[in-house]
Amino acid sequence: MSASDMKLRIALVLLAASLALPAYGADKKADPAKEQVRRLQQSQRKLEQEKAQLAQEKAALDGQVKEATEKLDEARKQAGAATRKAAALDKELAAAQAEKQALGAKLTDAEQRIAKLSEQQRTTEAERKRLDALAAQQKQSIASCEEHNAKLHGQGVALLEKYQTKSCFDTTLQNEPFSGLKQVEIENFIEDNREQLDEHKLDRQARR
Repeated sequence: MSASDMKLRIALVLLAASLALPAYGADKKADPAKEQVRRLQQSQRKLEQEKAQLAQEKAALDGQVKEATEKLDEARKQAGAATRKAAALDKELAAAQAEKQALGAKLTDAEQRIAKLSEQQRTTEAERKRLDALAAQQKQSIASCEEHNAKLHGQGVALLEKYQTKSCFDTTLQNEPFSGLKQVEIENFIEDNREQLDEHKLDRQARR
């Protein structure tokens, strides 16, 4: 709007006001009831304006209340979801703790069994070493016995062969216990004793 238009509008308003004032004064003097009606109408317009303003404010407040209610409902929904989620997490935590406790018990049992098996292994190893030492000692003793047995067997066989080559006359002169025996009896006696010597001879191959 230009400055000239603004001045024109102001002039028209002032002119209208100057024309209305005398008429207002005349009307007032002429008809008090009409003035009362005008005042009532003015009050009514003012009230309607206030009513409209209050309606706008109420509409704005209604919008704010609606928005706040929606936010509250959403917050309650989120709170309910958070509560349910917290309850689910509590259950998961309880289950995890129970599983952890069970695994701890299994671990303790496994450690105890391992310790027991380790002790048994140490005991078994000690017993094995003792038996190995005993077996080595027995092997040495058996070897010594075999050597002694073979030596005695050889000596017995040599003794029998020695007496086998002698005659009945020689044995009589030597005053041996074979005196008076015939040659056949001597041979039978020697053969029987050789068999007994062979029976008591240790066989290394058979023992192994």
